[in-house]
Amino acid sequence: MTTSSIPGANVSSRPGPQESPAQSERSAAARSGSDELLDHAYDGIREYDNPLPRWWVWAFWASFVFAIGYFFHFHISHNGVSVHDAYEADVAEARAISAKRALAEPVTEDSLGKLLNNPAATAEGGIIFQTRCTPCHGDHAQGIIGPNLTDNAWIHGKGTLSDIYAVVNEGVLDKGMPAWGKQLAPAEVRKVVAFVGTQRGKNAAGKSAEGTVVE
Repeated sequence: MTTSSIPGANVSSRPGPQESPAQSERSAAARSGSDELLDHAYDGIREYDNPLPRWWVWAFWASFVFAIGYFFHFHISHNGVSVHDAYEADVAEARAISAKRALAEPVTEDSLGKLLNNPAATAEGGIIFQTRCTPCHGDHAQGIIGPNLTDNAWIHGKGTLSDIYAVVNEGVLDKGMPAWGKQLAPAEVRKVVAFVGTQRGKNAAGKSAEGTVVE
């Protein structure tokens, strides 16, 4: 055994056991106070034993619990409103507001056109039509006693919404068409007109064309 020539030193110069690279890395990590390397390796890639931050772990579990509650609320109990249902409700509300504004405007081709483009308004007009108008015009507006309202021929006017409104509201007594403006509310008359407007051009099989053909 040899000793160092440095005075007062009592350190053996005999070489100690050689450390493997992995042991050297773990020793260096331990000396530096950093995370310990794990024993396994994949394709030469080593991995530290480095746990995730606690805030990340808590966030993960919170999102997991939230997902379970979300699934139960919307898919099991069916108490939640889906995005699709919420969208449909918003659209229906917007259309109702639009129809209300159109009904408050003076009767013009434009205001009647707004109702024609409002599915809720035309649906209500269709219900009124089925109740009041089918005895003469048929359940598909194909004409029975009254004219066919689905072709492009018109006895009074040129088939504009304003022309239809005038006939529905004021009637044509010599043809047996009552003045519905005296029996229905103003809003109901407009909705019926909007519904009839949606039937134009459907050419339902029924009564032959009467009046002037409008291209």
